[in-house]
Amino acid sequence: MKLITRFIRWTAILVGVLGLLSVGLFLATAGDHSVPATVATDPTLPHVTIDGVTFHAETFGDPQNPTMVVVHGGPGGDYGYLLNLHQLADKYHVVFYDQRGAGLSPRVDASELSLTSSIEDLHRIVTHYGQGEPVHLVGHSWGAMLAAGYLGQHPAFVTKAVLAEPGELTNSSPTALQERQAAARDIRYYRVLIPTIFETFHMEPPDADARADYIFGRMSQAFVGSSASSYRCADEDVSETTPAVPVPPSRFGATAFSTIFGEQADLSAIAANAGNYTNEVLFIASECNNFIGEAFQRRQMTIFPNTQLVVIPNAGHNMITENPVDTLRVIRDYFADAS
Repeated sequence: MKLITRFIRWTAILVGVLGLLSVGLFLATAGDHSVPATVATDPTLPHVTIDGVTFHAETFGDPQNPTMVVVHGGPGGDYGYLLNLHQLADKYHVVFYDQRGAGLSPRVDASELSLTSSIEDLHRIVTHYGQGEPVHLVGHSWGAMLAAGYLGQHPAFVTKAVLAEPGELTNSSPTALQERQAAARDIRYYRVLIPTIFETFHMEPPDADARADYIFGRMSQAFVGSSASSYRCADEDVSETTPAVPVPPSRFGATAFSTIFGEQADLSAIAANAGNYTNEVLFIASECNNFIGEAFQRRQMTIFPNTQLVVIPNAGHNMITENPVDTLRVIRDYFADAS
């Protein structure tokens, strides 16, 4: 009887402590933790609808110039961090788009999200803006993986391609990233996660996906910025350059990430079809990335028959923001040689 009484007493104390902590966290996380609306509820955002699929999209430059399509990372990210590439609009018609279920594009059911649907959507963008002519592709991170998959399936539609630090191209699933993320889930991870969850209690979400998008986006930023990711330079002097054009509000696509990079994801088609693209592919690696940097890219660039690699100095994985001068020069010089 005494044991039961003691158990009840300590359980009550524990529940009380947890209750006080929860109230404290709720009060401490009060503030404006907003998630931007997608084009589904804010039609004033720039967008395009192709074959009944709507994308948040934006272009720079003369449509009569050669088209360059930019493919952002994630899955679930957005194109805002790549907008320094708009500087190439003096020579190219530069196209940015948020992938299906990502950024400010409408949210969709998980059944609509896969490598296959992502390649089909990229083909929609390429054929719509390319107006029947082959285009240049620039993909970064997951976007470079997606672009690589596209090259193998639609080789005639791309003149030249730049793949900036793609993740695994030769495995059937993104295992290395999943293992790295799991290893990073220490006490520091939960110090970010728990307050982030409480921040969502103060939201007025614009749609049903907003809270999950907010949490996944915050945790993705925390991982990329952590030493566990090995993505970034240790030198604190390396900073990011803000694009000289308006950057749309950022929003992560939680369902897109967890589905396309989920346990059931099959990415084997990327390497299986890569040999179909015989034009040269430029791989870009960053000096500081010790995870998927130069050594990693040299190993996997061999899936294409014709490649070269350039290393961007003084930059980590986000080389287009951390060293846009050298990165844009390399891309510009490479595309200038296109026949």
